[in-house]
Amino acid sequence: MNHFAVQGFFCTFVARYQQTTQEMRKNALFLVALLLTAVQGLWAQSATDTLYLTREQFPDAGYFLPAPPDTASMDYVDDLLQWQWGKTQRPLARGRKASIESLWLPRMIESIMAEVLQLDTISKETTPALARLLLRAYNTGNRSTAAAKEKYMRRRPFMQMGENTWALYDTDYLRTNGSYPSGHTSIGWATALTFAEMWPELQDTLLRRGFEFGENRIITGAHYQSDVNAGYMCAAAAIARAHLNPAFEEDIQAARAEYKRLKGLPAKYDPTAKALMPQGKRFLNPPVDTASYRFPAEILRYMHAKSFRLTARGDSAIQNCAISTPYLLKFFGAGIGLELSEKKTPAIAELVETVKKAALTSGRELKSTSFRKRPYIQLSEPSAVPEEEESHRNSSYASNHANAGWALALVLAEVAPECQNEILRRGFNYGYDRLITGFHWATDIEAARLLACAVVARLHADPSFLQLVSKARAEYLKKK
Repeated sequence: MNHFAVQGFFCTFVARYQQTTQEMRKNALFLVALLLTAVQGLWAQSATDTLYLTREQFPDAGYFLPAPPDTASMDYVDDLLQWQWGKTQRPLARGRKASIESLWLPRMIESIMAEVLQLDTISKETTPALARLLLRAYNTGNRSTAAAKEKYMRRRPFMQMGENTWALYDTDYLRTNGSYPSGHTSIGWATALTFAEMWPELQDTLLRRGFEFGENRIITGAHYQSDVNAGYMCAAAAIARAHLNPAFEEDIQAARAEYKRLKGLPAKYDPTAKALMPQGKRFLNPPVDTASYRFPAEILRYMHAKSFRLTARGDSAIQNCAISTPYLLKFFGAGIGLELSEKKTPAIAELVETVKKAALTSGRELKSTSFRKRPYIQLSEPSAVPEEEESHRNSSYASNHANAGWALALVLAEVAPECQNEILRRGFNYGYDRLITGFHWATDIEAARLLACAVVARLHADPSFLQLVSKARAEYLKKK
């Protein structure tokens, strides 16, 4: 019985499960758990066919991401406010879409991607190359959350609140695995990033659909906002690592060629020629303003981060206000275990400069679309680095430091996969430091990391960038 057969059986089971009584659902829970275990086992056994990474190659989100917020933390306030927002969406069209898209099978993502690509369908029968790319990206994204889920086993919102599942395809099987990070989010975002790389001309729409697929899980009550944020990060880290598998680029090229044929485009047509950097305003939500229900959580999260200023972590955050290429080489070099510099590692230095420039360009574009006051300005109090305040009077949304830091972490994890967890952890924390120092709100940083994911996907669509990564990887192997 192959994994496709198991998935088909699972889909039928879920559809009938919805029609059963509560007592029958309880009796079926054990069968569902066994079925999910079987699916995961089949995926693991056939990794070369359905995944881009082996189990050992996946970045460990239990290490590079922080633990999920507990119920006493300031971050949990944001989780609660977003949970309440999600419930307000359920009677609306947005809620109905979230319910339908709760289906945890590749065919749902196939439908979404086909809609964006303006195809009748994506399937192994009609579009084999696109279907293969999608399935492997989907499964890679799904597997990316496993380590952290097993480590934390966080209770889901509907369980925490003493409620039942709500969405059409959500059943009590959700009680058997952890809420953090969100697996639905990771499969949607991993697929969106992959297809954005495959066809950059549609990147913003693809990314918006991937973003919403994660946001759906807040509406359904299956996940908290922090679970969804972590799911995005898991997916991006796994896809970054997948670039080291030659099959990933082969699948990208095959899917691109197939899509050209389907759309009647010449074989030499270049979908990257007119595609600029991703526009955050088109796939991210607007910044939180002071009238928003969510703004009190922004204040509380800022105050909590501010408490670190007189600690060693605060000292580190102040140092990490630097964003020059020499500093970034030193910063990430400490995670790699090598002295990186423009003189000693010119290929890596060139790569860092290229990624940083692309990230800052995309960040400036987003900043220009909506102005938001920075925390130290909004609250009329000093930041942790008063001498830099006058030069930071531009928009707080989104954080250029967080954007550049996470983009560099994703790319350098590809250069030095042996150190990927430490690299990713440093890149993630580099963004959080901006909250500690008072230059950004928490949601500025979270949005910037998503923008970074998109920037990295766009860069990988260019052969010249792939050559830069290859040169940097060769230099790393020679130096280590």
